[in-house]
Amino acid sequence: MFVVYCATCDRRTLMGIDEVEWVYNLTPGVISVAGNCPHGHPVVVLTGDSFTPRADPRTPPYQLSPWARAYRHRWWSQMARRLRGRRRHGQTA
Repeated sequence: MFVVYCATCDRRTLMGIDEVEWVYNLTPGVISVAGNCPHGHPVVVLTGDSFTPRADPRTPPYQLSPWARAYRHRWWSQMARRLRGRRRHGQTA
């Protein structure tokens, strides 16, 4: 099934397998699916590997967790070290 926009009906609908007329392999990574909307109007859907969402290259490939980001700050790391030191020696807060 494909979600298609029919300009004649002015709405998005689902196009099932029975409404597909032709499938064209335009270029490597681009596939054109021609068919009819449920009301019989012609629609075309472009799909394939070229239309796969890609990661934004401006953002880093991973995000640090909020705890890891907070641990990078000097005051937080010093406080965490003090708490760890107290627990190792059997002291409680």
